[in-house]
Amino acid sequence: MFKILVLICLIIQTHSWTWDVYPSPRGTTYWKCGVSKPTWVCDPDGMLTEQQREEIVQLVEDFKEKTKRPKSRYRCMREGLRLVVALARDKIDIDDAFNDPRKTGLCENGGWVTSDRTTCESDVHGVELNEDGFRYCYKLRWLGHLHTEDLEQINNAWIHLLKTKNYFYALKNYIESLRMLYIHRFSIFDDNDISLEDTKESLAEIRLSDGQQNKTLSRFSADIEGNKLKLLELQQSLDQQNKTLVETNQKLSEMRALLLHGQMLIGKNTTTPLDEEEEK
Repeated sequence: MFKILVLICLIIQTHSWTWDVYPSPRGTTYWKCGVSKPTWVCDPDGMLTEQQREEIVQLVEDFKEKTKRPKSRYRCMREGLRLVVALARDKIDIDDAFNDPRKTGLCENGGWVTSDRTTCESDVHGVELNEDGFRYCYKLRWLGHLHTEDLEQINNAWIHLLKTKNYFYALKNYIESLRMLYIHRFSIFDDNDISLEDTKESLAEIRLSDGQQNKTLSRFSADIEGNKLKLLELQQSLDQQNKTLVETNQKLSEMRALLLHGQMLIGKNTTTPLDEEEEK
């Protein structure tokens, strides 16, 4: 019985992590995360294949770019939100995050995120994927964070894929759903005055573009008419050349006929001395 308990403890220890030893994809030992370069995704337990991991890395890298709101009132929303993702078969540091089973301590991990609140890089949303579900955290300024109900809804939408160990599609769909929610959330803080000015400028640019296109079409039509006229002149010239060629051929035929007739007359009037002696 004791041996069985020891074996169980060893198995649990093998598949359990604490934030003190969980590798960082940003440090010199990023390779422990199963990635080929410093990034924002760590998968030390190998829950994804190499190809799947690369796709998730790209999805996470694009998250910041695609959540940018250039017309927002707030600078950090204009710069987009950084997403960080940690994968582990069991929950990392099970006693962290104020004992809330829905939360992860990823956003407090100094090896992943900066603590410098003067930069927007300190604004992050963290996702921890375990075999039994998703856990989240965020460190955001202003009112940019999502509601708990929204995060629970995303979790419930894709958790069924984890039961069949389909970690890749579960995580991919979770990230894409999360991105759409943040885009919608950040759009609330867009500056409508700026957007209105941009709309006016866009309309003016469209009108200017239409005017230029009309001018281009007019020049194009004029060029077509000019080309038609040149083609007509060329056709007339060719017709004239053909007519001249026909007349020339007729004259040559007439000249050949006259030449042949002349040769026949000359042949009749010409005799040789031998012919004269024979006549005598």
